[in-house]
Amino acid sequence: MNAAPPKLTVPSRRAQEILPWLGAIACMAAVVAVLFVFDPAANAFYPRCTMKLLTGLDCPGCGGLRATHQLLHGNVAAAFRLNPLFVVLGPFFAIWLARKFLEGLRRRAVPPLVITPRIGWTLVALALAFTVARNLPANARSESQNVPAPSAAESNRD
Repeated sequence: MNAAPPKLTVPSRRAQEILPWLGAIACMAAVVAVLFVFDPAANAFYPRCTMKLLTGLDCPGCGGLRATHQLLHGNVAAAFRLNPLFVVLGPFFAIWLARKFLEGLRRRAVPPLVITPRIGWTLVALALAFTVARNLPANARSESQNVPAPSAAESNRD
């Protein structure tokens, strides 16, 4: 007896549009879960900053993983001490991601965020000024000074 081969169904066009977004959300959720559980200041498996390794200077993103870990635990002040630029610009990046997600779900453009060349160059200048300021000798901190002490609630966790 020859059985008929199983019919393969192609996902609908809508499912094909949504699946990549669902995959991206699942990946981001996994990254956030790892950042929540494993402190970048205490675990060596996180990537190192190439600029820091090559020059010894902090880039605009240095401290971003540690700041994210602190934010996930509700320590806004500690996150701000680690990377103020990241903490201030993070919500804007989150809004941009949410808008892109909505655009993908709706299958039409969401009213655009207007980023003029002036705003773009201002952001670049801000990042450069931040990089210079955080690497001045008066602001230089050792890695151990950059890591906030755990709160009493965190030290009691098993």
